[in-house]
Amino acid sequence: MGQVRRAHPEWVMMADAGVPIAVIARLNEADPSYVRRYIRERGEALRGGPAPARLFLHDRPRPRPASMPDLDRRWRARLEELQRFLDTHQRRPHASEHDTKRCVGDEWSLAHWLTMQRSQDHLGRLAEHRARRLDQTLPSWRIDDRALAAEAAWRLKLVEVLRFLNAQGRLPRRSKSASPDETVLASWIEGQRDRDRDGTLDPERAFWLDRQVPEWKDAPRKWATSRPVRSA
Repeated sequence: MGQVRRAHPEWVMMADAGVPIAVIARLNEADPSYVRRYIRERGEALRGGPAPARLFLHDRPRPRPASMPDLDRRWRARLEELQRFLDTHQRRPHASEHDTKRCVGDEWSLAHWLTMQRSQDHLGRLAEHRARRLDQTLPSWRIDDRALAAEAAWRLKLVEVLRFLNAQGRLPRRSKSASPDETVLASWIEGQRDRDRDGTLDPERAFWLDRQVPEWKDAPRKWATSRPVRSA
């Protein structure tokens, strides 16, 4: 069968859409080998780029049968429970070790669910769309409760140092006449200095120490009583 040498952009479009070569050849009364060679040699020039990735029949997306369970349904329900808890309490759920009332839908259950999401995320097993939904609902969900508690305790200790500084006009220091509270604060400041020298002090904590207590790196010394009051 003779072939007319002309452009056949429709062949390329049909092939890119997944139509088999044999079907294209039959519809156009052309030799299949010629159609295959034409698409291979002229396809990129006609389409302006390489052929798109072909999806075989077993790779093509298929609608989910009505009988197949929606795996995200329960997950979305838990996320909605979390949103209601945040709206009601204005804080994230906390799992207390001493909480004996543990059941589905309570605070402990929600906190445990969040812990499971963090674990899945750290392992790279949490679906991206779930991570995005969590980011929208609770931006700090990747930070666990222990890290939040440790940061809160650190900031409270900084507030205690500032209160002592404003009241006494100096940093807390160890001495025979120091009260137990002052000794604790002095030990805390020494610990921050040690971590700073070792390079293990969190940069954000160092920032707040520099901003609130510029002399924290210095050895203890008496300060002027006229020092202005600082905010926490």
